[in-house]
Amino acid sequence: MTDTETMRAISQDTYGAPDVLQETLLPKPAPGVSEILVAVHAAGVNPTDWGNRARSATIARMPLVLGWDVSGVVEAVGVGVTLFKPGDEVFGMLPYPGGVGSHAEYVTGPARVFTHKPAGIDHVQAGALPLAALTAYQALVDTAGVRAGQRVLIHAAAGGVGHLAVQIAKDRGAYVIGTASAAKHDFLRSLGADEVIDYHSVDFTEVLSDIDVVLDPISRDSAARARSVAVLRPGGTLVSILPVPVDAGELAAIAERGIRYESLLVEADQAGMQAIAALVETGALRAHVEATFPLAEAAKAHTLGETGRTTGKIVLTVRDSKAHVASQLLHDVFVLGDTAIVDRVVRPDSYIQHNPLAPDGADALKYFSGAMRQQFPQAAFEPRRIITDGDLVLLHSRYVMVPGTEGLAVFDLFRFQDGKIAEHWDVIQEVPATTASGNDMFATLSEPRTDAVGQRWFTAYHKELVTAFVDQLLVRKDLTAIDTYVGVDYHEHSPTISDGAAGLKADLGSYFDKFPQSSVTPKRVIAEGDLVAVHSHYVDTPGERGRSVIDLFRVRDARIVEHWSSEQAVPETAANDNTMF
Repeated sequence: MTDTETMRAISQDTYGAPDVLQETLLPKPAPGVSEILVAVHAAGVNPTDWGNRARSATIARMPLVLGWDVSGVVEAVGVGVTLFKPGDEVFGMLPYPGGVGSHAEYVTGPARVFTHKPAGIDHVQAGALPLAALTAYQALVDTAGVRAGQRVLIHAAAGGVGHLAVQIAKDRGAYVIGTASAAKHDFLRSLGADEVIDYHSVDFTEVLSDIDVVLDPISRDSAARARSVAVLRPGGTLVSILPVPVDAGELAAIAERGIRYESLLVEADQAGMQAIAALVETGALRAHVEATFPLAEAAKAHTLGETGRTTGKIVLTVRDSKAHVASQLLHDVFVLGDTAIVDRVVRPDSYIQHNPLAPDGADALKYFSGAMRQQFPQAAFEPRRIITDGDLVLLHSRYVMVPGTEGLAVFDLFRFQDGKIAEHWDVIQEVPATTASGNDMFATLSEPRTDAVGQRWFTAYHKELVTAFVDQLLVRKDLTAIDTYVGVDYHEHSPTISDGAAGLKADLGSYFDKFPQSSVTPKRVIAEGDLVAVHSHYVDTPGERGRSVIDLFRVRDARIVEHWSSEQAVPETAANDNTMF
């Protein structure tokens, strides 16, 4: 197989049970006019997938590659596309039902069914959202016009569409009632559901009335639909998301009760995807992923989905993004105490460690993390921003080793080789109770624009700009670099530097006066979108071991507008034979 000619895909030549799904090699597609080619990282599996696998439901052609959900990275753009550039992370739903095909390594689709993936979620989360979230959004917002104070009933509320609909309705200010089995009630309450009904033991028609909107993903016949109609107030709306026929007599009877009935078939919609991305970015919407399966195990994903007992979504992982792997490694070993992931993602024979407390090797990582976990059993890890640049991944995170303390500001830097982690650096700094600027060491006071249109396109430019800034200001000690490169709305998150360009100039001027022989030696620069990090060796006085420092900058409109940093003294000895740089 050559990446430029063929791709792996899950295809079927006939309808039937999950075992009709077979991994095969297909020609790698090319984007047409107004299309983009996406390297798929993750793709959700929905009931319509196993429905169309088993029979001709909404699409009839063979051979067939299923999958409408897409999260991945733009590989190429077709003629006329201006919204995306190669390297952009995107997510969206292929045109339903005919634009199927995301259960493969690559897929093409109209550019305007996609939007930029929110930076705060990985591809698995993003791949779980499009079809189910668009269905819920189009049903509740576009069709029913849900607004604050309304009573909304959501059937199968813990399912793929349902659990997202709960969150969307709550964001609209509605009073949300969900039906689900008793085992899923705590889950729904955690999403914000105001009231939960166990459909096994309670007849909802006996306990509910005056409902404004019912979202119905389950009723296939008139008797089932009549139960939802019975609890709606006159003027209420029933939205079905099942493509089943409803005869004219039933529609007339519903209308006579003053109730509006709508049957929704989800549509690809960039505006809807942008609204969903906005909800994700504000923290109002998040997909619950019940299980993930590698692409080759698509049949297992279908088998699980058809049980009808899953909560949230099932996702196929086509490519494990480096950012996801790095973040998951830290979470599993330091928070969960589960070192099994080390064998999967770390090179066993050549893992190089630059943390002075930890020896080289994958086994040493297991031992070190186990000891840390034993010492700090309630440790929490929260990644705030992640940069992927070639074979390097940088995570800026907050570690709270002991609940109630300020914790640590940590930058972890990983180098990947042949798909596994081969090298690690980190810089760890205690978070003080106060900072010189008054700004939090982790928050962002500047509008995050990593995923804004064009930002990833300017990665190389931003990297060059910050490299020049660091060279002029920190290496050559020329304070006029601040006038040239720093914006007027500059926000400082380093605990020792004042806010604003003037504060930066005053603090660094004082530092240069105090340490006239100081030196800064940049070792590596990592950039993605509007974020650029520089890992450097700071030495205040010649002969000292100095400090390992990572400075993280945000660039907007050719100006540096935000800065975070952490620093750590270089010790006399280390548990490995490597320098911190």
